Amino acid sequence: MDRPTNGRNMNLGTKFDESYGRGIEMGYTMNTNRENSYDTKKEEICYKAAEIFGRKGYEKTTLDEISAELKITKSGLYHYFSGKQDILFHCLIKAHSMANEALSKIVDRRGLHPREKLRLAIKEHVKVLTTRFVYLTLRQQELLLPKGLRDEVREARSKFQQMFVGIIQEGIEQGCFQADNLKLISFAILGSVNWVARWYAPDGPFTPDEISEVFCNLIFRGINT
Repeated sequence: MDRPTNGRNMNLGTKFDESYGRGIEMGYTMNTNRENSYDTKKEEICYKAAEIFGRKGYEKTTLDEISAELKITKSGLYHYFSGKQDILFHCLIKAHSMANEALSKIVDRRGLHPREKLRLAIKEHVKVLTTRFVYLTLRQQELLLPKGLRDEVREARSKFQQMFVGIIQEGIEQGCFQADNLKLISFAILGSVNWVARWYAPDGPFTPDEISEVFCNLIFRGINT
């Protein structure tokens, strides 16, 4: 049975669908904005916490100090993190993610000669390591984290190591590099480069470009065929 029109345009289905669609879209936008705001605040907390960790050390830093510098309540801090260990964990994961993202872009470049790929890998890694947030974070002890979180951090670091070793292996296979033991050579290179995060100072005598250039010259003298 047809619905009475009462003289009105009964194209309500289309209007309702359009209105409902706009509502869904607005709701999605609002949710996305809330999620972005939440993620932005978490990142802000991580950056501020890294500063305090770098200044006082992780163990001597309190949640009260972090919340005070951020000008939020301690309960507000718990809205984003379950505690100080959780903050350190997210700082470490972010630091390793930044390194992984930079290296993966180099690994994915097709047709790049292994020597150039390794040179770029070292250069970009030094850039990441000399980023204030990264070196302040990596100076903290991941051993202070519970095993489950510690394993996740090590997994993120292992991902970087695998990509880095892959670059050197590619060079060996193409006859560009010589190495009696791929893994030991790779870890020796990574160990020396990663240590930059421990001693680098932005007001020190060396720029990131100068550091990476010296490292590259030294490394290539040892592995070039």
